[in-house]
Amino acid sequence: MKTSLISLVMIGMVLSIAHAQLLNRTVVKFNLSGVVIQSYTAQYERVLSPHGSITLSGSYTPNSTPLPFRQALLNQYGDNPDAKRGIETTLFSKRIGTLEYRFYPAGHAPTGWYIAPFIRYANMDISNDYTYHSQDGALHQAHLEASFSAGGAGILLGYQFLMGKHLGLDLWLLGPFYGTNVKAVFKGTDPYWATLTPADIVKMKSDIDNTQLPLYTVTSSLNLPLITANLSGPYYGVRAFGLAMAYSF
Repeated sequence: MKTSLISLVMIGMVLSIAHAQLLNRTVVKFNLSGVVIQSYTAQYERVLSPHGSITLSGSYTPNSTPLPFRQALLNQYGDNPDAKRGIETTLFSKRIGTLEYRFYPAGHAPTGWYIAPFIRYANMDISNDYTYHSQDGALHQAHLEASFSAGGAGILLGYQFLMGKHLGLDLWLLGPFYGTNVKAVFKGTDPYWATLTPADIVKMKSDIDNTQLPLYTVTSSLNLPLITANLSGPYYGVRAFGLAMAYSF
């Protein structure tokens, strides 16, 4: 009788744990660390098995600075006050979508260490008034609009744990990614283009075409008043040291 009672209790505990795991197959998260840099990320995770889950996340960064490649641009043009001011004051808005499969080696999804192959797509818009001086000393102000899109893939190492029945934390430790076919188009319009001399135009095109960014190529076309610069190259970066608040149900 005593053995039967113990067996029933153990079976009940196993069924309770299995039932809890079945109920808590969905986890929604909000990235707390991104708020510091005004980047907002929400994530949805769905457990498929004890070892695996699928997650989908979206992030939005409005009016952010610094500009990508900021330091590389400052190294080239930092001695030019007009260029330096334009680089340092440019703001951009960025949207990123990420899809990942999480593998939990211990088989306790959605908790514990995980390895997550992922793919992501990024889109960014830039808008800025860029001022510069022509060779005769005249002040020009060109309104700059730019768009940027890219896709890539990588792998993320992280750890997620639940505190109590529903609340938890998700720590994104390290996730390098790489992609190709970055396409960025920068367009500017100068209302005072007619005052530019042929030498000003030649210098402007030369400055754009000779811009040095690691692993990227930059080409331009001038159809004044429209100035267009095209950037192409790889898409790479690292997801690291992110902390998200999680709620499972």
